[in-house]
Amino acid sequence: MAGLDDISRLLLSRGLIAEADLTRLRQGVASRARFLGSLLAHGVPEPGVAGVCAELLGMPGVDLSRTIIDLEVLQLVPRIVAESDLILPLSSEGARLHAAISAAEEDLQVLDEVHFITGLEVSPYAAVPGSLEHAIAAAYDAKGRGEKFWRGSGAGETAGPAIGVVAPAAQEPEEVLLLTPEDVVALEIGDDDEENEEVLLSTQVQVGPRRILVVDDDPDILRLLQKSLSASGYLVDTAADGREAEKKLLGPLPDLLLLDAMLPHVHGFEICGRVKASPRTRAMPVIMISAIYRGWRFAQDARETYGADDYVEKPFHLPDLLRRIKQRLVDGTGEPAPRKDAAEKSYLEGMTLLEAHQPLEARKSLELATRMDPFSVRAHFGLARAMHEQGDVFHAISAYEKAVELRPNLFPALRALAELYLEKGFRRKAVETLERAALSAPDAVTRERVRGKLMRLL
Repeated sequence: MAGLDDISRLLLSRGLIAEADLTRLRQGVASRARFLGSLLAHGVPEPGVAGVCAELLGMPGVDLSRTIIDLEVLQLVPRIVAESDLILPLSSEGARLHAAISAAEEDLQVLDEVHFITGLEVSPYAAVPGSLEHAIAAAYDAKGRGEKFWRGSGAGETAGPAIGVVAPAAQEPEEVLLLTPEDVVALEIGDDDEENEEVLLSTQVQVGPRRILVVDDDPDILRLLQKSLSASGYLVDTAADGREAEKKLLGPLPDLLLLDAMLPHVHGFEICGRVKASPRTRAMPVIMISAIYRGWRFAQDARETYGADDYVEKPFHLPDLLRRIKQRLVDGTGEPAPRKDAAEKSYLEGMTLLEAHQPLEARKSLELATRMDPFSVRAHFGLARAMHEQGDVFHAISAYEKAVELRPNLFPALRALAELYLEKGFRRKAVETLERAALSAPDAVTRERVRGKLMRLL
């Protein structure tokens, strides 16, 4: 997704906020989720914020305050998946799942995951993160109470299910289309035959040279690799430290990541672990190189613990490295598809059992999922929930810590981890984790609640 500058530009062009107020709100705010939440707290209408995000993401937005959901649709997505991935089912008309997703999320691979869970194609709608988190909690709570509908705060009392659709090009903050699910399906299908050709088969085709991101803090090695790879016909991008590498990985993904282990700011092993933990990036081959961590034991740990696809020691033999790069681009990650599918199946079984309040059986399935896919953030998070429900707090802490290690800004895991630290008397760890949770909070209201609890502990 575009950065804060693009969001700010659209907000100003639409007259949704004064420039002085915008400058003040942006001070010290690094994440999109926190910035979008601060806009709502400042009084910018939710449709206006959703409309800006919709335009930048190239999809419809949704005003959840005016949305009414038939809660039967929630059975398609387990609550723990909805909360951890920030996705809220809106309807399942037209053999498609219409769902609100976080407008601050770069990783839209969640749509593929939900498609796998439900078997339905997913039509996404950009939602303001803080509003989305509160709507998810309220809708699933209402379902748990046996209610038939969930209604946003601005929705009518008598109307049936409706989605408050905000068009990407909407210029007015109140320009919200209150559409029934059937209307949404008709709108998506359209009436222009020339633009609605049936797709019988699709495939991904490589166009142009392969792209490689080379990350190394040694400028001589960076120049050598850039020159050699370019001469071999690759498009080469470079990064001189871990922070720059992670920033570049938020954009279009390269076909391969050539990653030094010892980097400033963010360690190479840490980057590799996060790449392999994210459904968006895990299929990208990662070749690690290192002058410090030498020997087969380090190579094995790099593969088993961090998910590296290959490991090369410095000083390397350039023809050998080029051969490995070429082979890895042909073979991909080498991750066995049946094992991934089995891990996903175990994860979904575990989530179903957890929803059915069977934590012991859920734990067995989720432990199996983490063994088969040790980089699945969702599996570790679900396992922590199952362990906690069993009363096995210390193992739950370890599972939450693993989830946070793989995804450091995972707010639900940070919040739960802080509670468990406090429960077991680790007050300083609870304070430290709440400080991290406050930085990762999806909106201003949640952030203030976390800070309030933090102040009570200090």
